Amino acid sequence: MYLTSDTSVRHILIVEDSAFEQRMLVDLLSELPYRVSVAFNGEDGYREAIAQQPDLILLDVRMPSMDGFTCCRLLKANPLTQSIPIIFLSGADAMEDRVKGLSVGAADFVTKPFTPGALAARIHTHLLRNRS
Repeated sequence: MYLTSDTSVRHILIVEDSAFEQRMLVDLLSELPYRVSVAFNGEDGYREAIAQQPDLILLDVRMPSMDGFTCCRLLKANPLTQSIPIIFLSGADAMEDRVKGLSVGAADFVTKPFTPGALAARIHTHLLRNRS
């Protein structure tokens, strides 16, 4: 579907507490030319992002131990991770959540349910914009 023009495989970190949604995202991304890793909450996602330096992060908003907004703020405040594009994925469709997500530094905000093709296109676009 979306082939990158460079030879490196881009790495995407999924931070999602729902095992079902996590599996769905992994299955979707496994059909594309990406390497995928996962974390089950914001705290683990923050640590994994620092350790692995992914090319993009898909971040749920509502999670135990650390929500997505806090995780995003921490990632954007850290020089090691501040340039990584973050796409929020949320079941909340409130405009306040969208505005808050973008104001804490996210590149995009996608509400659930989403269509796989639209999410794949957004991922591809943000990876192209952030190409090093």
